[in-house]
Amino acid sequence: MSDTTAVQPTLDLLTIPPAGYAAYWLSVKKLMDKRRGPQSLADELQYSTEPYTTLLLESAGSSLDEEFLRRLARHKAKAVLRDYRRKLRLFRVAACAIASGENPRKTLITLSGAFGLPLVDENKTMEQAQALLETMRAGNLDKGVFPDVSHTTRGDELILKLLFFLLWARREGKAGLTPFLSGMSFHYLADALHMCIDGIDEPFIRRRLEAQAREMLIDASHKMQMGLELALAIRSRRSYEEVLSLAKAFLHES
Repeated sequence: MSDTTAVQPTLDLLTIPPAGYAAYWLSVKKLMDKRRGPQSLADELQYSTEPYTTLLLESAGSSLDEEFLRRLARHKAKAVLRDYRRKLRLFRVAACAIASGENPRKTLITLSGAFGLPLVDENKTMEQAQALLETMRAGNLDKGVFPDVSHTTRGDELILKLLFFLLWARREGKAGLTPFLSGMSFHYLADALHMCIDGIDEPFIRRRLEAQAREMLIDASHKMQMGLELALAIRSRRSYEEVLSLAKAFLHES
């Protein structure tokens, strides 16, 4: 594993490889050793947008006791993983609906219900999605850059865009989704739509996406635990070599 990766301004815990996340914390350690002070953590916090990593950066520079910090990290991990799990389910529901040709109104009810209390006005969201479809059909939006959807997309926007895909597939056929794939950065959704376009049956798509989501969440949880231990090691002023050894212990290959 390389230890020369620079500190990254943005991180995605669901998709970054474990070695990449370990390299991030090693770069934080090198930065702290170079600057020899907590200001390096404060500087890094300015660029951190991933909630769990932000908490760890704050913890590494705090004076709170370790037991309390571990509690904070455990609760934040649960909250982040819950959001991941819910949004991956929305992608799965949408893909299965496209594959089976389900009525978009029925799918919208399922998508909206995933957040407990209604997150969107269903009638208004349907109207917005239909307007978006007509705008796209008129050629006023580039399929290659819109819409880029991922697990980081805000809930109400995610529902709207997934509903748009359903309406588009219903109007233009599943193959009509192909031009959108080039603009998708989130492989989970891109793979799901690829299967729909290829005509794979809905039960297989559901099983594949469920298995893939389980592994992604297990992997994310592992990275969270690794990040916590590395952040605490940095906080305890362990040497770079010790932090590197700890990182390697979390990796299958090092």
